[in-house]
Amino acid sequence: MPDLWMPGAERLDIRDHAPTDGGPAKAVAHITWDRNATEAEPRDLVPFANLRTYFSGDGKGVAPHILWSPFTGTLCQFVPADSRSKSLADLPGGTRTNRAGAVVLQIEALFFPWCVVKGKAYESLKDTPCEGWPALHAWIKAWGVPDTWPMGRPDGFVSRRDEGVWARKAGWYGHAQVPENDHTDPGTWPDFP
Repeated sequence: MPDLWMPGAERLDIRDHAPTDGGPAKAVAHITWDRNATEAEPRDLVPFANLRTYFSGDGKGVAPHILWSPFTGTLCQFVPADSRSKSLADLPGGTRTNRAGAVVLQIEALFFPWCVVKGKAYESLKDTPCEGWPALHAWIKAWGVPDTWPMGRPDGFVSRRDEGVWARKAGWYGHAQVPENDHTDPGTWPDFP
């Protein structure tokens, strides 16, 4: 069995664990999108420590499994892999989201379009150094999440949701592809190693 806690990630257990429902193993790609910026008006990236504090404090109710900095490779995990996290909307009586799989590993990349890091503005997540991505990907893959995007690889901030695909297909989903959710992230995601 793979490690419940990703090796090399800081473990900051928020102690809000609940089992998943079983079924196809999934990973959900999110970006933190803490600020709105444009090419004409880029903005500094929010410090990793701010989001770490938020997800372990007032933001426990929306904490992902892992917060990841693609700029430094820093990782912080808030719940074990076999627990649901709460980064997705999951309406009572609706389509299951946070629990809808053997695992539903949710990754929040510390990123927003046109963030500035060390004087450079980044338009998309794929443009970042993607530090730590190979190790993060390997851990997720070890949990049975295949290298596939059942609703297509994210390419822009476009929503496409299909409850049948979500219920039946293992793989990677963008937040914009999960039923009951209205977010359009992540925009892009790194290629599989």
